[in-house]
Amino acid sequence: MSFQNGLILIGGLIVLAVIGGFVGMHFFYKSIYQFGQSTDGPESYGLEGVQEVTFPSEDGTEIAAWIKPPQGKAPVILYFMGNFTSIGPSVSRLKPFLEKGYGVAALVYRGSSGKTGTPSEEAFAADARALYDRLDKLMKVEIPETRRIAHGYSLGTGISIRLAAERPVVALTLEAAYARFCDYFTDKYYGLPFCRLMTQERYDSIDRIGAVKAPILMLHGEQDDAIRITSARRLFDAAKEPKQFRTYTDGTHVNLADQGLIEDSLAFYRVHVPDAKFTD
Repeated sequence: MSFQNGLILIGGLIVLAVIGGFVGMHFFYKSIYQFGQSTDGPESYGLEGVQEVTFPSEDGTEIAAWIKPPQGKAPVILYFMGNFTSIGPSVSRLKPFLEKGYGVAALVYRGSSGKTGTPSEEAFAADARALYDRLDKLMKVEIPETRRIAHGYSLGTGISIRLAAERPVVALTLEAAYARFCDYFTDKYYGLPFCRLMTQERYDSIDRIGAVKAPILMLHGEQDDAIRITSARRLFDAAKEPKQFRTYTDGTHVNLADQGLIEDSLAFYRVHVPDAKFTD
């Protein structure tokens, strides 16, 4: 083989490798979101007073949320769920707050819970802003920013942080949060540098949390093997005061409600949501 032919061969192999990498990342991005597709309504989960509403997102796409107005002047939790689930079980996790009179506005993600649409970080950011901006109309009652709490769980922490950086909230709760979503894949795939490979769906929360002005409560299980607590601590270190980090010795990625999350969240809100009137 001549030197020239060798260069042509090497060049061809490089082109094939680039194309292969591009195709591989395309399929990887499509595999990120693995939502449950249950279409059961709120009544199937015993969520009295919760209803599904639809409204247009920023791009005109019709999206949905499960909402319940608060009792009196109790706060409203704008809730953003995790991956590998659907909206019903996700809102069910908030029952203890609803029983105390809190309102809820839980975004139904595109491509989840039987809904159409393509899930993506940018779509979810736009949908979260649309939910926030239309909250009074959807609730049919004015909800001032001093009674709006953003709560993200797992995947949803990236959405809630971005919302809290772009819209005023009175408090931000982060349950099983990551510094960057790409860190999750690096851990899952034995150290492969996904934060260098991924150009989208990164959820770079650590770059946004400094813009959050609201008090921040972070909750994480020491036994969480999905999102390492070290990633959450890096995120916490980048946040501004006031902030609080609660850890649970026996906490995993899915059981923090049984470990004290409810009680710790309520205690935090009573201190940092001064405009709200809580019901017992």
